[in-house]
Amino acid sequence: MSFEISVNRSLGFVELSIFGEATMKNFVELVETVEQESVYWSDRKVLVDLRQVQGQLEPEEQVFLGELVAQSLPHLERMASVVPLEQITRNSEASARRMGLQLSVFASRDGAVAWLTAA
Repeated sequence: MSFEISVNRSLGFVELSIFGEATMKNFVELVETVEQESVYWSDRKVLVDLRQVQGQLEPEEQVFLGELVAQSLPHLERMASVVPLEQITRNSEASARRMGLQLSVFASRDGAVAWLTAA
């Protein structure tokens, strides 16, 4: 079963709320969808709220996902992910940043919004 995605436009960024099971297939499909859709968005900053995703990817999968995001979404200026505090590993963040994408992971939506909208 694929992720359910809710899209909301905010001032200066697009917010995606993701619901479903944490599988590599679901995350790859999510990246492909964002790649196809975001080309048409005027906003180049994205907040991805993953707090309603059940489960967690393995560390190696997190690194792969960060690389995939960086390769697929180089047109984005910034991307923030929100996950439960206990799930923050920085694996996807580090691999995406190594490839040039400004991706940061947060435990709160407020922190993510502040980072996305900072001058």
